[in-house]
Amino acid sequence: MVTTREVSVDDVTTVTHMVAALLAELEGGQVQAGLDTQLAVDLLIKERVYGFLAFAEARPVGIIMLSESAALFARGTYGIITELYVVPDQRSSGIAMRLIEAAVSLGTVKGWGQLELGAPRQPTWSRNRSLAFYLKAGFAEIGPRLKLPLHRLGQSIFAERSTVSQGVRTGRLASGPFLERRDSSNRLLKKSLAGRRLA
Repeated sequence: MVTTREVSVDDVTTVTHMVAALLAELEGGQVQAGLDTQLAVDLLIKERVYGFLAFAEARPVGIIMLSESAALFARGTYGIITELYVVPDQRSSGIAMRLIEAAVSLGTVKGWGQLELGAPRQPTWSRNRSLAFYLKAGFAEIGPRLKLPLHRLGQSIFAERSTVSQGVRTGRLASGPFLERRDSSNRLLKKSLAGRRLA
């Protein structure tokens, strides 16, 4: 018999192991570095992050993780499925649908207008069994999602724009706009927004 229950901070080891297995599968078997269990605890405690585990007897066999977001297009808050994973030997047994049902129940209680999820890159997604599963569960395709990894922004054309928002102070010198921020050694740096380092 399969049961589901909401994730708690006591489940953090199970959560991180299952999400790591999902990520390894999505990356073609490349084992991911261990996920940060403290980060998982912090997200579950402080943020609007939720999850459900599925169990066959006492064995964890599936997980769904969600986060709450808000937008005008959604007319308020909505849920985002960030991870959904079922162990390989338990797939096609209804566990994923049970986890989706738990997410729908949570969303209904929280007053979310909808649930969304990201999908693998095309054309992988269109050939993937997951697409048929989500369509069967009532989801509709709304288009691709894109991402801009902010932790690599220093290598991006938007680095200066982002640094301004994270900067300690912005201002204007005779040479033009600048920003001040501290580097990893806590040294004060001034950088011209035109790309010249000032001090």
